[in-house]
Amino acid sequence: MSLYNADELTAPSWIDGEFLQKVLGQYENKGDVEILTYDMSPASMKGDHYASIMFRCKVNYRQTNTGRRILKKSLIIKTLPVEDGHKREMLMQSKLFETEIDMYAETLPKIEKILAGCGEPTKLSAGLIYHSLDPHKIIIFEDLCELGYDTVRSRFLTENEIKAVYSKLAKLHAVSYMLGNSENHALVTKYQEGIFSTSMPLADEMMRSGINNFIDMLSCYEEFDVYYEKIKLMKDKLSRLCKDLYRSYTLNNGKGDIFVLNHGDFHMKNMMFKFDKKQQMEDVMMVDYQISCYAPSNIDLVYSQFMMLSPELRLRRHELMQYYFTEFIRILRKINYQGELPLYSQFQMAGLKYRHFTVFLVATFLPMVVGIIGKPLEELKDVDTDKMFENPDMIAMIYRAPAFVEEARKILPILLREGYLD
Repeated sequence: MSLYNADELTAPSWIDGEFLQKVLGQYENKGDVEILTYDMSPASMKGDHYASIMFRCKVNYRQTNTGRRILKKSLIIKTLPVEDGHKREMLMQSKLFETEIDMYAETLPKIEKILAGCGEPTKLSAGLIYHSLDPHKIIIFEDLCELGYDTVRSRFLTENEIKAVYSKLAKLHAVSYMLGNSENHALVTKYQEGIFSTSMPLADEMMRSGINNFIDMLSCYEEFDVYYEKIKLMKDKLSRLCKDLYRSYTLNNGKGDIFVLNHGDFHMKNMMFKFDKKQQMEDVMMVDYQISCYAPSNIDLVYSQFMMLSPELRLRRHELMQYYFTEFIRILRKINYQGELPLYSQFQMAGLKYRHFTVFLVATFLPMVVGIIGKPLEELKDVDTDKMFENPDMIAMIYRAPAFVEEARKILPILLREGYLD
């Protein structure tokens, strides 16, 4: 079987030479464009993402009014599946594309400008080439691979690489924290969707099935009895309290938490890395801002603990959180934030305040990381990841995998001691 998702093997028929001529004509803004040749291929591999289909399009073209020189461009095209089904239905009723277009077109460039102005020049995203919501939802970016970036596969990030990732996240968070407490707060506070929004019913489905599968797994091991009882008591409140985390800016009138613009889906598959010739990381670029939301910073940070850290680094998560927070405060000072600086104790207390989100991630996303995302590519060849997400029996099997049970043995005693299972 293929290493690519089935719905990304063939691009939609409307992405043709005429469409590309329109896109590049607008992008070049120098007159008519003639498309000479173009080649379409999948832009991602199995397990990389779910909420879209993506293609790489290599185009040869020329501008008809500026000579005969042939130009080359590699485009990353992100759009909706063509065939009707669960995935297309979910994407049609969500605001994922609206959020991402707004992030790339307006908010991220302004945050980059503020960082550059204080001596911290930072690229937060790939260049935006084209976007539209009608007649098709579509976003086209520059191809980061052409700039030397690539995904990291079949291994976890090292400690230094993780710290580089947190340094860049701290910049996004710090500037958005300042903006959220300014007259221009709407630039960031308008993002109130997130994974638990009303337009994303998939999260509710995942939570229901995930927590049930997790509790079933715990019930099979006598050593997990104490966690089984604790999580059963938390189960009925889980959905409401996770939604309260995402809506807390509105619910609490912007008070009582460290509110930032969260990336919202902060895991390794949503990052591209650039390495030098000695394989030392030079830069990391975040991609896929579809569920970005203005909410407590716990969303990105707790998400990363269970979706990005290796099992070994996860045991040192508080040490890494302090590293992130130190960078967060450094940037706030660098951009001359005039308000009272947040305290690390506030950040730590928020983790317990919103502890149900940690339980949600352990019960719902961590099994996928261990059972799917963490697998080598060769092992994914025979797995249809789209069907797996829609097949309750296939997902239930992941919870019984020895690797996930072992991970539960490591993390659950720690969460119990720290009060996350109350």
